[in-house]
Amino acid sequence: MITHVATIGIGVTDQDGALQFYTEKLGFEVRKNVDMPGFKWFEVAPPGGQTTLVLTGEEGYPSFDKSRIGQYTQVAFDTDDIQSVYRTYTERGVRFTNEPRHEEPGYWFASFVDQDDNEFYLFQHDK
Repeated sequence: MITHVATIGIGVTDQDGALQFYTEKLGFEVRKNVDMPGFKWFEVAPPGGQTTLVLTGEEGYPSFDKSRIGQYTQVAFDTDDIQSVYRTYTERGVRFTNEPRHEEPGYWFASFVDQDDNEFYLFQHDK
């Protein structure tokens, strides 16, 4: 039986640059770092998160599709303090496409993009 999603691929134009963005600007942890001639596999995740993002590029991925870069990723992150995340990410140079706002029926929402304009959602549920 499958218990959870292990990884989600995010297409990027520069895997090394993306690794730097996700670790330095978003504060994610590196879970796997395989960098050898012709192949790179970088997995990152929010501290303590179970699901990882694989930063995929053209190197070593025969089915890589450039047209998916710069799109809405359909990936959403949960937080307990959206305002704090917004302030921290903004100070680090992360660009938000939607600033935090309250939505009904009881959650906060924002969205931001990575270095390749891949868009992510950020949620905080009311307590």
